[in-house]
Amino acid sequence: MKRPELDPRLARILTFVVESHVSSAEPIGSQYVRAAYHLSISPATIRNAMRELEELGLLRHPHTSSGRVPTEAGYRYYVDNLMRPEPIPIGTRRALDEAAGRALRESTAGDLPPLLARASRQLAVLAMRSREDTTVERVNFAPLEGGLMVVAVGVKGAVETSTWRPRATPSPGDLRRAESWVRERLPVAGIPGLDALAAEARAVAPSGETSFLEDALIQASRLLSTREMPAVRMDGADNIASQPEFQAPGTLRPLVSLLADQETLARALDAFSDEVSPRVAIGSEIASPGIHACAIVGMGVVVGGMRGVIGVVGPVRMRYRRVVSLVSYVGDRLVGA
Repeated sequence: MKRPELDPRLARILTFVVESHVSSAEPIGSQYVRAAYHLSISPATIRNAMRELEELGLLRHPHTSSGRVPTEAGYRYYVDNLMRPEPIPIGTRRALDEAAGRALRESTAGDLPPLLARASRQLAVLAMRSREDTTVERVNFAPLEGGLMVVAVGVKGAVETSTWRPRATPSPGDLRRAESWVRERLPVAGIPGLDALAAEARAVAPSGETSFLEDALIQASRLLSTREMPAVRMDGADNIASQPEFQAPGTLRPLVSLLADQETLARALDAFSDEVSPRVAIGSEIASPGIHACAIVGMGVVVGGMRGVIGVVGPVRMRYRRVVSLVSYVGDRLVGA
């Protein structure tokens, strides 16, 4: 959808509605906007502006109220064009400085999520993984009863195994030839290398082994993908669970599932790993469907030879001014370290 261009009056009204709704969690009416912001224009003029913003898809009108609330597009326009970062209190800056300093000295950032959770009043998350690309040094295949195979992936001395049932059970000779074919092409660089090798197997491997080899290498890639998921540390689950958006059972259950499923959260955070300044993903912009009731503010960090993401997860009705300032403040002290 093409982003609308707002004149100053509409931009002001949208800002007022977003920031008022963030604070109150209630639909915002024209009388409230006029009184709260000491506007000299009439409620009718404000209502007309809000109606125009609704027609542009930036506000919506809940059927139970005469007020309006921002849409995802309204929040996006606000974040990209209207929001001014909120100053961080001196005491909070001092605490974050000390925690970031310890993280750089001791190669651990465990103190940061609790501080960030308290300051943001949301869920703070830290997802760290190795900065170095994983190199796959060895791949072996072994037969099991019932046609199941074990894929053993040697990664810098570590061994990972997985089992699956191939479409056609290879003979011992096929296994030996397959191992030889793969060994001649190793080492490869992690998941992309295994995926490329699977594509090569499909294109040029001996015809009798093509199907098995492609399956085996795809299986190895999936195994490595699971192994490489970053470890997630979080703090402030009670902050996000207490938000009005998550009080009904139908919205609370998905949130509880999200907090218990670190892999889903890790995959969502991984999209922020290359960001050198805070990026805001709102609702349906997040790749993981289970998080569409939330917004994420995150950026990439480096601590003690590990790369990862520091961020904040909250409802779409998030205090973006505060959260973006906090994530930026912490991230700037850890980027490029």
